[in-house]
Amino acid sequence: CALLGAVLAAAGGAALAADAPATLSPEVSQAVRVDTSRPMRDIVLEMAAESRETAPSLQQVPNIFPKRKQSGEILPEVREAARFGVQRSPTGTPAPSTLVAFNGLGGSESGGFIPPDTNGDVSLEHYIQWVNVRWSVFNKTTGARISGPTNGNSFWSGFGGPCEVENDGDPIALWDDRAQRWIMSQFVATDPGAQCFAISTTSDPLGTYHRYQFNFPDFGDYPHIGVWTDAQETQNAYLLTTHDFNMSPQTYLGAAYIAVERDKMLQGMPAQMVRFGAVSVAGDTVYGALPLHLEGQQPAPAGSCPVFMHFDPASSEYLLWDLCIRWDAPASSTLSAQPQRLASGSPFVSNFDDVAQLGSTGALDSFGTNLMYRASARAFPAGAPTPLAAVVNHYVNGGATNGGVKWVAFDLRPTALPALPANVLFTSGFEPEAARATSRRIKDEGTYAPDGSSRWMGAIAEDRSGNLGLGFSVSSATITPQLRITGRQPGDPIGTMRDEQTCTPTVTGSQLSTSGRWGDYASMSVDPSDECTFWFTSEYYSVTSSGNWNTRICSFKFPDCGMPTFDIVADSPTRLQICGTPTPADPTFALRVGVLDGFNSAVTLSASGQPAGVTPQFSPTTINPTPGTSTLTLQGANALASGEYTTTVTATSGGTQRSLGLSYGISSALPGAPTLVAPAAGATGVKVRPTLSWNAVPGALSYFVEVSTNSGFTGVVASTTITGTSWAVNVALAPSTQYFWRVRPSNYCGNGTVSATRSFTTGVPGQCPSGTTANIVLQDAFESGLNGWVPVGTGP
Repeated sequence: CALLGAVLAAAGGAALAADAPATLSPEVSQAVRVDTSRPMRDIVLEMAAESRETAPSLQQVPNIFPKRKQSGEILPEVREAARFGVQRSPTGTPAPSTLVAFNGLGGSESGGFIPPDTNGDVSLEHYIQWVNVRWSVFNKTTGARISGPTNGNSFWSGFGGPCEVENDGDPIALWDDRAQRWIMSQFVATDPGAQCFAISTTSDPLGTYHRYQFNFPDFGDYPHIGVWTDAQETQNAYLLTTHDFNMSPQTYLGAAYIAVERDKMLQGMPAQMVRFGAVSVAGDTVYGALPLHLEGQQPAPAGSCPVFMHFDPASSEYLLWDLCIRWDAPASSTLSAQPQRLASGSPFVSNFDDVAQLGSTGALDSFGTNLMYRASARAFPAGAPTPLAAVVNHYVNGGATNGGVKWVAFDLRPTALPALPANVLFTSGFEPEAARATSRRIKDEGTYAPDGSSRWMGAIAEDRSGNLGLGFSVSSATITPQLRITGRQPGDPIGTMRDEQTCTPTVTGSQLSTSGRWGDYASMSVDPSDECTFWFTSEYYSVTSSGNWNTRICSFKFPDCGMPTFDIVADSPTRLQICGTPTPADPTFALRVGVLDGFNSAVTLSASGQPAGVTPQFSPTTINPTPGTSTLTLQGANALASGEYTTTVTATSGGTQRSLGLSYGISSALPGAPTLVAPAAGATGVKVRPTLSWNAVPGALSYFVEVSTNSGFTGVVASTTITGTSWAVNVALAPSTQYFWRVRPSNYCGNGTVSATRSFTTGVPGQCPSGTTANIVLQDAFESGLNGWVPVGTGP
């Protein structure tokens, strides 16, 4: 199938988009309202009675973007490909158990809307959760509620305009760790719309706030926000993505990538907004993208532009846009004309199917179209394994009938890669090496689906030691929806998460509402007091009901977080694709041991898993002092036969080990011409959706198939790249028309010899091909009105 071929061809490596650039111009504007509030503790007291009112009835908020149903569309071959890289069983190593777990806001006290849009963040002393249209402050040690629930628009009390009047939700609560400030924001759900910001003037969540209103040209739905700072202080911003709609008639216009002037907003000064609307990829509107949110005190490397991310389910690639800001000349700000593409090391199939639950016919929204909030980034000091890392998650097919959380960890270092040896390519294309080199890469990834239940609505973050924390909902036809947590450390087996722990109470309920609304998001944060403790919040039901949901707030921590440690990383691509003609140099990999929290011991390198005849040679074998570098040469690998090979590098210091997987594909020579099999040369009466087949060519990794209306192939009507040796043409050809087709094989050496060209002529649908006769199995002579029918009575 064409999709499978595209997925497999894209697996492994980093690439740049080949689409023709379509440059977007920024829209620049100023905040239309700016002021500083009175202390929130005074406003909260004044609004207490109103905010304590319970919702009179359940209010369902529709998902205004049509949901896709895909389960029946996933071909068996694609499902099978998606099984690769899926963690289908526990590891036997438990994730950390919860430290603190308590209930947050509930549905009846939060406006009664479904879904809750649960999110929150943690500061040195407090946890703030904002759910639907109300927010509360909690003591993060005891879980005791300090304030609230209070209406969301309380932040703009006395501000004037729609931010004060409207309380529309889709809220975000964020802690800006470098500034030690709270960022509170919600939208105005009108067309044209607006985004309301409140920035605390101190770390006190009940103190005064600088307040802002930024107007949009359209309704900006599903706003998601991130903090970004760089060491040079030129790219500092609060970042925002929205799904833009024209509401009359209701039309999706595309995504907007937005930056607002953080440094001015921290001072309560007039602030600018830079907005890029109608973001698209190859003509398709983007839906479900996120800005990176930088956690911790460490800024991104100097000059690092803010990054926006999404995924491409057709190619199993992750898309990264750079929004480079010029606050001194905002109209000169730029957004990548096309995103950089980083290919997943294993195919995935986005899962758009709703999730089953025990005791209810109402399946739950999966949000398989979206990256799930937040897309978390963390910067590290000099000498670390990487200066900048990021983690994301989304919902995918689990390889069977269930769904799983696809998690991806990125190395986003800004430096350029070293040049590759001659005859060595990486990723799946054959563009010039210089145009494809990029220092960004996927350093680890996996799909967490350890049993038959579905796991979705995830939230993920990374702590100061490079450990990952993941929270999610889990449900199936045999269990009620629950919240669970897991995580991994750098030394854990590649592509795996540890055995999950529970966040919710032992007994939970299901949602009886048939609306399907669930989420729409959750959040995972890292405590700024130690940069180690993860805080997760999301929704659940304590008892089965139509829509009286609860929320939960849980924390957990890896015990050795913050202790001196190290990791092994590659400063060159971890996957090489090598052509053996002419004989290339032996493959080499540039390795580096990075350190965290003062680690300075010697590290010894070893390699395993390489094929017979290959000798690993490190220069040096022991890195001392650390951090430091080494070069691995796989001596003899240049003489290997065509095939796929792997090597695992292990770095050891005392009782601590870290591993890095390397892979290399080899093609000994260009592939020869395929022999076409069917249809036969000059065949007539061929189906308008024919299946083309050819013989396999030794050494070929993929085949490019073309169907044209002429033998010069200037009238190509259908084409695909596929890994198999047959293709069912995916468009209906014209009847009674002659077509020409050919096949070109490819491998790591490039494009091979094109097959001979064959022709065939299509038949007329409903007519038997020449030399055959019809076998009539049904004859219906009653197409014309009541002819042949005998009416009985006159009916009711």
